[in-house]
Formats: sequence, structure tokens, C-alpha cells
Amino acid sequence: MQFTKKQLCLIWLDGFEGLEYKHKYQILKELGNELCAENVITKCKDYIISNVSEQAYNTIKASATIDFIKHLLGGLQEREVIPITIFSDEYPHSLKEIENPPLVLYAKGDVSLLNGRLFAMVGSRKSLPISLAAAKDYATTLSQSGFTLVTGIAEGVDETVIKSTMEIGGKAISVIAGGIDNVYPKTNVSLIEKLSKTGLVISEQPPEFISKPYMYPIRNRIIAGLAEGVLVVSAGKKSGTLYTAQFAGEYGKDLFAIPYGIGVLSGVGCNELIKRGATLTDTPQDIIEYYGLTDKSEKREYSTEEQAIINVLKEGGMHIEKIARAVNKQTFEIIPLLSTLEIEGVIVKSANTYQLTHTITED
Repeated sequence: MQFTKKQLCLIWLDGFEGLEYKHKYQILKELGNELCAENVITKCKDYIISNVSEQAYNTIKASATIDFIKHLLGGLQEREVIPITIFSDEYPHSLKEIENPPLVLYAKGDVSLLNGRLFAMVGSRKSLPISLAAAKDYATTLSQSGFTLVTGIAEGVDETVIKSTMEIGGKAISVIAGGIDNVYPKTNVSLIEKLSKTGLVISEQPPEFISKPYMYPIRNRIIAGLAEGVLVVSAGKKSGTLYTAQFAGEYGKDLFAIPYGIGVLSGVGCNELIKRGATLTDTPQDIIEYYGLTDKSEKREYSTEEQAIINVLKEGGMHIEKIARAVNKQTFEIIPLLSTLEIEGVIVKSANTYQLTHTITED
């Protein structure tokens, strides 16, 4: 991959952890089309020393060599990471329109997805089983309808979106807070590696950077900025997911939220978003119809026994023994039926109590 002087300079500057975004942005603003390592050293010396430190300036100056930049690019190539600067053709147009766009994106996977049709799905790490079932249903349906799904990498909704999309051969983009070498949580390292083979993983942090708490809220602006719409699957009162919703509002993106009943703590944030104007959705078809897409998800006919269980559960969650009595069956007779419906995301289980997901509608 060939880089211009400006692109190389941004990649080089981005490798210094001591330079905050505001410093790099100011250097870019001051130099404009004259951005290059030599001008950073000569024309921005006073700015760097006074706003960062003299030690930082000396470190930057010492690294302003062809050999160092080659070493930097070589390290990225070994990791199969592609640096996409704000000057690159591959840089997503949608991010150029937001405030404080990332100056460099570090991408691993299919970078062409960045300029496709993107829709974001986010939610709380501590989501109820019914929320995860809904996430799977929405992810599957929206992916089959033509969207590339954008999310994070946390446990719960994020990983459910990624897994569900990959299961059907769809496309997903995971935006991570730290560098690609330091995926958090560690339990999802293998998931991210798999996604990089079929979809895309991106970060605005160089690969070796370790994620820090402040990086997560600012990461969420990228998720919102990339997508034309954002669905909040679940969110507590102080969920970090609400940052994504806030950015979506600021950027004029379509915002959707799934409603929850009274007393469901992981749904308080969703209900509040709906009160403030987010579009209520309790089925993926709402979003598909909103964008005028075709629902390509496969539907199947339920057996008489399965439909009887579904009809019973329309009254609310129910213990397995009570379900058996309601459909006039023995408990052991309905276990295979419940398992099938659970695998397909029609129902969700908590202990021995079953309930329908958000996406079941009346016949």
C-alpha cells in the first residue's frame, strides 16, 4: 500500500501516546497541505514543547527518520493491520462529517465494508437472556436485509451481534477501544480474530495501545458516526451505551430503542431514550420497513405443539411445569420443543421459566 507524505506523517504522529488528539489535530491544522515530519520538527517545535513537553519533542525529533517510519509500517504489515488516514481514499465518508473525526483508523479485515450500508447495534454488557435473544434476531434479520452491522466487542449484546452475523455469513464491523494487540475483554480475543477474517475490526488507537476508561466513550462516537442508524438493544440508567445514543442524536442519525417493562433495570435507559424521541421498535421488521428494505429472513411453519406453546407464552413468562399443564403434555414431552424454539430465538429460558422474545408477534 502506497502512502503520501501527509499520510505517513499522520501515521508517524499517531504512534506517540504522549500526543493527545487535540495536539495532533492542531499540528494538522497549522501545517495543512505542508504536513510532513520535517515541518512538524521545525515549525511546530514551540507548540509541542509548550503544550506537551520538551521531552516529548525530543522523542519525536529523534524518531523523524526513514528507518523509524519503515519500522513502524513493517510492524503494522506483520499484524496485517492497514492504517487508514483521514486523507486515504478508504476513509469512511460518514466519519468525515462528525466533530473530531479519527485522524487514523487501524483496520484488520475487509476495509471496503467501511463505505457500505452500515447500521449499529449496541447494548449493555449485563443484558437479560431475552435481550440477547432479541439482539440475535435483529442482527440476523438486519444482516440478511443488506446491512453491515457495527458494534463494539463487550460481552452481552456486542458479542451476540458479531456471533449471530457470522453464523449466517453476514458482515460485521467491531470498533474496539484499545489497540488491536490489546483486545478487551480477553475472552473475546478469538472472536475478534475470527471476525477479522470475515468482516472488519477497527480502532483509532495504534495496535500496541492498551485501552483506558476514557477511550470507551470516545470510541462510541465512531460507532455512531459510521452508521446511518443506531439500535439500542438494552441500557441501564448509566450504561456506557447511552454515549452512543447521544452521539447518534448529535450527528442526526436515526435512533431506535427496544422497550422494557417496569422494573427491568437493564431497560431503563432504552425507555428513557424512547421518551426523548427515539423510535420504539419491538421487531426487526420495524427497522426494515423504516428503510424500505426487503425482509429476507427465512420463516418456517410451527408444528401444532410448538404453536400451542407460543400461544401460552403470549400471556407472559411461565415455568416449564405450568407450560406442560397448559398444553396438556408431560414435562418430558415438551422439553425437545422448548429446546428447538430456544435455539431459534423464539423463546428464552431463565432457570426453568420460559418467555417469548420481543420479536414474537400475534398471528
